[in-house]
Amino acid sequence: MASIYWLADAIRAEGVTVVEHGDWHNRRAPGAFEPFGVLWHHTAATSSASNPHPALNTVIHGRPDLAGPLSQALVDYHGVFHIISAGRCNHAGWSGGSGPIPVGDGNTMMVGWEIDYNGVNQQMTPAQYDASIRATAAVLRRFGRDASYVRGHRETSTGGKIDPSFVNLDSMRADVAAYLAGGGTGNGVSGPAYLYKDEQHVVAVNTSGSLSNIYWGPDSGVVDSNWGGAPLEGRAMGYSQGGQQHIFARSADNTLRHWYQSGDHPAGLDDWDTAGRVASNPTGFAYGTQQHVFFRNTDNLLEHRFYDSRTDSIEGGVWPGGAFVGSPSAFVHKDQQHIFGRTADGALKHWYWWPGIEPATDNWGITSGVASDVTGFSYRNQQHHVFFRNTDGNLQHRFFDDRSGNLDGGVWGAGGFVGNPHAFVHGEEQHIFGRRENGDLAHWYWRPGIDPSHDNWGATGVVAGDPFGVSTGQQHHVFYRTDNGSLEHRFHDDPSREVVTQNWGGSLA
Repeated sequence: MASIYWLADAIRAEGVTVVEHGDWHNRRAPGAFEPFGVLWHHTAATSSASNPHPALNTVIHGRPDLAGPLSQALVDYHGVFHIISAGRCNHAGWSGGSGPIPVGDGNTMMVGWEIDYNGVNQQMTPAQYDASIRATAAVLRRFGRDASYVRGHRETSTGGKIDPSFVNLDSMRADVAAYLAGGGTGNGVSGPAYLYKDEQHVVAVNTSGSLSNIYWGPDSGVVDSNWGGAPLEGRAMGYSQGGQQHIFARSADNTLRHWYQSGDHPAGLDDWDTAGRVASNPTGFAYGTQQHVFFRNTDNLLEHRFYDSRTDSIEGGVWPGGAFVGSPSAFVHKDQQHIFGRTADGALKHWYWWPGIEPATDNWGITSGVASDVTGFSYRNQQHHVFFRNTDGNLQHRFFDDRSGNLDGGVWGAGGFVGNPHAFVHGEEQHIFGRRENGDLAHWYWRPGIDPSHDNWGATGVVAGDPFGVSTGQQHHVFYRTDNGSLEHRFHDDPSREVVTQNWGGSLA
């Protein structure tokens, strides 16, 4: 009989908050347990911010008609994983077969998550969705299985189960696949570089004013595809969610251009009702079953649009907080939405929202000195960070720590740079890229146990545009435009500790 004693550590390593309950190593139902897949459920209990795990006691101890434990873990309203059992649990019943999961005893074959929401008039929270993707990927990685080995209970049940409801299971599996490939959960940092399936994509405005989507795949190599949309201006950005890639850019007539594409289908194009309103580069993220975009509008205020796949509707509006300059930057932290910008006099602008509050704003204590657009990310589900070029030309850092409730930060060394930095997380490491005035690459990095350090990855005198990066499973990547307008790509390979340089071609504006 197998025991998955590694469960808590594996999930925790993906940045998910974990709570271990009692003697979970030895809590189990009788019977065989040789798991190779994951099964998703909902509890049918109504959770909330103030009552985040109403079904926890039942899942641990069982019901009058069914002995506990009822799953290996429960996912609460805030995305916290409550670890209940390392052994067999009474969650799956008999499997009728689905995908690679055969007919048989589901409790033997699958590890189960009970996601604590009622599934009738309540859907999974974005924090639950994000944590479930991360944890599922962690377990499938240990099993050596791909995303097809996760199913919803309604897919395997022979008794008419409906759980988990209000979610497209194929899209959720696609997000697990993207995470396994190194593409994150769709949450986090959006930008000109993103991952879609097993491909690395870079989107940019080319010299003809249309959108170039340049990508590399293990089977295709580098492909330079023109998605049209001219005339475009500024910097495009993209992200993947639910088996689709979404790209946003600003047109010359101040209208949002949104491309969406999946599989072998041609890309669709729309404007999300933004004609004449977009005055900056767009930013955005995937959030649960929604796609979000933010921009500075022609009144210099923060404007928001989002598409909800459940209702097939586009909503949004202007967020309070006053005028700002430049382009905003947005990311997700837990179930929170964070957007950062700067005012004309150099103050930091921070907008934030989460379920149950109206959009609000503050400045994180930075009232002057911000001289570039801001970049940032969520770190290990415990902190959120921003970086910017200050008026001395140096890299400045600010972060909020959830556990202590404190703001901290300082200036990172290595001298001055120009333009806008770009930051992202790779494993436990924080990476920030910029460009020197002489065309050298500026690369700062930090991980637990070291002070912030810097290097140039061997890129000297070649960086003509602001660099941007992305993390994959065992590599982290940086891209930038060269003097001749082509796209240069460098990546650090973790196993070999080597930096590899490639030119992906193209003709970028």
